[in-house]
Amino acid sequence: MARASHMRRCRHTATGLAVLLGVLLLVPPRTALGTEGWQTFTHSTLGFSLSYPDSWAETKGPSGVVFMALGPAPAGVQGFRMNVNVTYEEIPSGMNVEDYEAQNESGLGSLFAGYRRLRSDRLMISSYAAVVRYYTWKRNDGVELYQMQLVTVAGSRGYVVTGTTTTASTRLADEAKLLVSILLTFRPK
Repeated sequence: MARASHMRRCRHTATGLAVLLGVLLLVPPRTALGTEGWQTFTHSTLGFSLSYPDSWAETKGPSGVVFMALGPAPAGVQGFRMNVNVTYEEIPSGMNVEDYEAQNESGLGSLFAGYRRLRSDRLMISSYAAVVRYYTWKRNDGVELYQMQLVTVAGSRGYVVTGTTTTASTRLADEAKLLVSILLTFRPK
């Protein structure tokens, strides 16, 4: 009986991983949805900008978050809302995006239970080199999150723009594409 239960859990985990990998292959980072009709936020002090759908709402984020927007609940998921947030930190002058991204990611495994990096892509946003990384992790309540982060450097500032949904969403591919589209509107100053 225990063996059969274990086999079902393994099949469920393998199926979930296959779905996630399929989603990753469907969402190339350079393909964005149209942003017509979206609102644009520009930070008054830091000067960065980010666009997001009109139906999303700007909100106060947790400590360290300089911008946050909440979207709808992921499809088929109660008690959670998709979101995008921006953090930044002062970094040594001359640090490149690869070094900053590696330094920034080094602590994620200890912060996030079950952290699993799925993929990363290098690209340019405007004239800035950037990395988009995709990963999953589990909150203490057992909800598995699917996140993507755009990491870039502008002068002495390192930026991380995070988009979040859940792996339980019944429209994960569509939500991931929307989140990537939002991340790709980010423009540092």
